[in-house]
Amino acid sequence: MRKTLTTSGAALSLMLVLTGCSGPGVDSVELSNDPTPGTAPSVTFETPLNAEEAGAKVLREGEGEEIAEGDTILLQAALFKGSDGTSIGETYTQGAGQVLTLEDGLQETIPEMYDVLVGAKEGAIVAYSSPKTSGAAGDDSTSVEVYEVVRKIPTEIEGEMQDSPKGLPEVTENDEGAPAVAKPEGKAPGKLVSEYLIEGDGEEVGESDTVIAHYVGVTWSDGETFDSSYEKGAPASFPLDNVIEGWQKGLAGKKAGSRVILSVPAEQAYGTEKDLGEDSQYPAGSLLFVVDILAAVDTPEAEPSASPSASATEAEPSASPSATGE
Repeated sequence: MRKTLTTSGAALSLMLVLTGCSGPGVDSVELSNDPTPGTAPSVTFETPLNAEEAGAKVLREGEGEEIAEGDTILLQAALFKGSDGTSIGETYTQGAGQVLTLEDGLQETIPEMYDVLVGAKEGAIVAYSSPKTSGAAGDDSTSVEVYEVVRKIPTEIEGEMQDSPKGLPEVTENDEGAPAVAKPEGKAPGKLVSEYLIEGDGEEVGESDTVIAHYVGVTWSDGETFDSSYEKGAPASFPLDNVIEGWQKGLAGKKAGSRVILSVPAEQAYGTEKDLGEDSQYPAGSLLFVVDILAAVDTPEAEPSASPSASATEAEPSASPSATGE
C-alpha cells in the first residue's frame, strides 16, 4: 500500500466525539501498570461496565508541564471493552498518537474530559466512559477509554519568515497565521528541495521520530491546495519513516520550531498520473509543501508480545459503583 502523507491509519481514532454529562461510570477503573515506551497500560474495573452518565477519572497524576486552556497536547490511547475488559485497540504500538486541542468545542461537547485535562500535567493518565461509547456491535456495555498526556505541543512557529529559495513560489501568511502559497511558476525542480523559511532552535528531527506538524500541500502544476492540516483544525502526528520519501528526506535533520518549504518531485511523492491511474485519491506530479515542525518525539519501538489488557471481574450484586474488581 502506498504510504500516505499523514498516515491516518497508523493511529487509533479518538472516541471523544461521543459524549454526555458527568457521572460515576468510571469510578471502578484503576491503573494496574504504568505504560512503557511502545507498550500500552493495563487497567482493572468491574464488569460489565455500563456508564449511565459520562464521566472521567484521573488514574495517574503527571509530573511535567501543566496543561492550560487552549493548549494542544499529544495523547496516547488504549480502549477496553466494558463487558469483559478486553482490548479494543491502542496507539502505543503505532507511534504517532493523537493530537487534541483544549478549545471551546471540546469544553462544550465533552466537559468531563476537558475538566480533567485542563490543569493536568504532562504524564497524566485519565479514563473516560459514557453511555455512547459502545465497545462493539452487539455489546451493551460501555467502553473504557484511557488516555495518556504525552506532552504539550506548541501551536505556532515564531520568527521572521525568509523569502522562498530561488525558483520556488512566494509564501505569505493569512490572517490566522497559516502559510499561503502563491501559484508556482515555471518548471518544478527535478530534485528534492528542502529549505528553512523560519529556522527554529529545537532539536533536530531524527529519521524515525514522530513529528507533530501543521502543513499545507499544493500541486506544482496549478497551485491548488490538496491537503492542509490548518483546514482540518489540528496538527498531524506521524512517524517520519512512514510518510512519503520527500518528507522523510526533507524533514530529517531539520530543527523543531522551524517552517520548512519542500519541493518534492513526483518519484518522491505519490507518482505521476500514469503511475497512479485515473481514479487515484492522491495528487500526481511534483508537489510543494510548507511544513511547520511544531515538535518531534522519539517513536517507541513496540514490544512484540505487548498488548493492553484489563483484569476485570463480575461485580457482586451488592457492590457499590466505586468498588474495584480485583
